[in-house]
Amino acid sequence: MIHEGLSSFAQLDPPAVKRLASWLQMRPGKAAGDPIKADTVGSYLGIIANMYRQRDKLDDSPLVEPFPGETPFEAAGLVRGPKERIPFIPDAIAVDLLSKALLWVEEYSFGILEAFELWSTTDASLRAQERSSSTRTRIIADTMRRAAITGPDGHHLVGGRITRSAAYRLADACFVVIAGFVGMRVSEILSMQVGTIEHHPIGETGVSQAYIVARVFKMSAEPQGRIERWLAPPPVVTAVACLERLHAPLRAVSGYTDLFLGMRKGRGEAVRLINFVIVERLNKFAAQVGVPLHENAQWRITPHQFRKTFARFVARGDRSHLLALAAHFKHVSVAMTSRGYVGNDFALHELVDHEGRIETALALDHLLASDRLGGHMGERITARNHAFRGRAGEQVRRDYIDFVLAETDLRIRGCDYGWCVFQSEVALCDGSVAPNEARRGSSVCVKCSNFAVDKRHVLYWEDRRRRNETLLDRVTSPLVRATLNEVIEECDSVLTRIGGEGQN
Repeated sequence: MIHEGLSSFAQLDPPAVKRLASWLQMRPGKAAGDPIKADTVGSYLGIIANMYRQRDKLDDSPLVEPFPGETPFEAAGLVRGPKERIPFIPDAIAVDLLSKALLWVEEYSFGILEAFELWSTTDASLRAQERSSSTRTRIIADTMRRAAITGPDGHHLVGGRITRSAAYRLADACFVVIAGFVGMRVSEILSMQVGTIEHHPIGETGVSQAYIVARVFKMSAEPQGRIERWLAPPPVVTAVACLERLHAPLRAVSGYTDLFLGMRKGRGEAVRLINFVIVERLNKFAAQVGVPLHENAQWRITPHQFRKTFARFVARGDRSHLLALAAHFKHVSVAMTSRGYVGNDFALHELVDHEGRIETALALDHLLASDRLGGHMGERITARNHAFRGRAGEQVRRDYIDFVLAETDLRIRGCDYGWCVFQSEVALCDGSVAPNEARRGSSVCVKCSNFAVDKRHVLYWEDRRRRNETLLDRVTSPLVRATLNEVIEECDSVLTRIGGEGQN
């Protein structure tokens, strides 16, 4: 700093910090003849970054962001390798765990919440009357036995211990749903407060999108973190509603507004949860719901694995999703997302190619075995796939699929409403090597020669038909009504082909 003519840290701006990084990189390392390690330079620069974050508490500190758009370690020239110290959750375990967590949140939650609220109010009333512990236990058990509320295992929730255990597991399921379907860090999830869900309109569509509002602490210049928003799918909104209701008694007593709260064992006091407790509870939940073993042992789950798994599921379909993923993860650079979560370029290419081959094989198996397909490509397939159907056609299908994967570059892309057996020369979306996501949509695809749809997609088309039929009752404009009728006819045509409930 003396060499640069700087007399205070407040004079450090990004150009000066870059010169500092260059000067540090020229210093010798501990071993004779070796340069200083990038990790060491990054640690030095990290001090500058921390001084900036704590500038309100320090008499002298940098006044502007010293590393705009990058981390101190990136500024030091440190590039992490593809090795993942924290792994993603294996697919079989992730799918099973998320499916069972959804079951708890969307189905079991009603009975658990009713039982927990009954236990909580009864216990509070008896404590106010200064009843003894044994009397409270007996009265609560009698009250809940009469209520006959069924728990997840099919038995009635009777007594405080069983009810509290079910409530804990419901809170764990909510954490799994939020972490698995949003990919937030554990610190971000635990920063969520009551009222964390906001709804914002999507343009002038009349439709709103739900967002989670929470705090980002990593790389934040503010000690309390900065406020950010994350897209929240419907299951996450349901999970948040469960938590708001589940922990309401604890908030009323403690004054906390945190979404996630725990109870101190034996004392009934509300406590804020920490990472260690979350890890133990997640693994207890996984064991209770019977998540499959991995290599004959229970997989040890940690919160950050959900973030890695979320990133992998997003990136495995198309590397172009990385920009959206980086924005969703609140990363300062796409490099952080690519290297830290889905591997280097080569690893990512291998992942995308491998997942594309798996998706194509599964889709081909469905399409070749089906006798009811919709869409232009679907109709062509059913006219010629007689030899592939049934048990007699299983080996023929396998041989043909092996041939397609080995000898052709055919790729089939799935979506909520059907399959794209992609051929660029006839693609209405104008995709060159894959479907063009910007122009792809159900109304475009249903007219495309590449499109096929089977019974797996019935729910989408039935729901689309219902939504447009509902809109038809609300509008009077002849032009809008004609458009809605066209969409309804599309749905009827598809549903007739695949066996759904279209127009009678």
